[in-house]
Amino acid sequence: MTITEPMTMITDYALALACAIFAVMTFRLQSSHPAMVFWILAFAFGAIAALLGGTHHGFKTNFGTGTGKGLWDFTMISIGASTAFLAAATIASGLRHGELEYVTWLKWGIGISAAGFVIQKADWDIHARFNHNDLFHIVQIAGFWCFYEGARRLP
Repeated sequence: MTITEPMTMITDYALALACAIFAVMTFRLQSSHPAMVFWILAFAFGAIAALLGGTHHGFKTNFGTGTGKGLWDFTMISIGASTAFLAAATIASGLRHGELEYVTWLKWGIGISAAGFVIQKADWDIHARFNHNDLFHIVQIAGFWCFYEGARRLP
């Protein structure tokens, strides 16, 4: 079995692990805040997307055309679901309370995630073996961490 993009696979799997941990830790908060379900789903779908994405990047030459395309399509759907739940969670958390600590964390999450998006779309490779996808995954772990910190500080 050939691994086609080992660093992208590893960083994707690291992102999946981080998101899974954030999902479990958010679930364990047992908060009654209405945004919590959205936060848990955002982290869970982030974990699914990264797990599938890492598998695709790592083993894409080992899959047939249909399997590889199906895996990538489900990866994209999971990314979309995670993004939608992140947006819903952020809105339901109430950014209008700008002076509260949790809002600052959510704003950092938005900013860091946006920076990661720019890095990825600009194809900014810092090394031949550490490309824009790899850097994006590391930046996105920091973004998800900020979102988690905001979620855990909700009133």
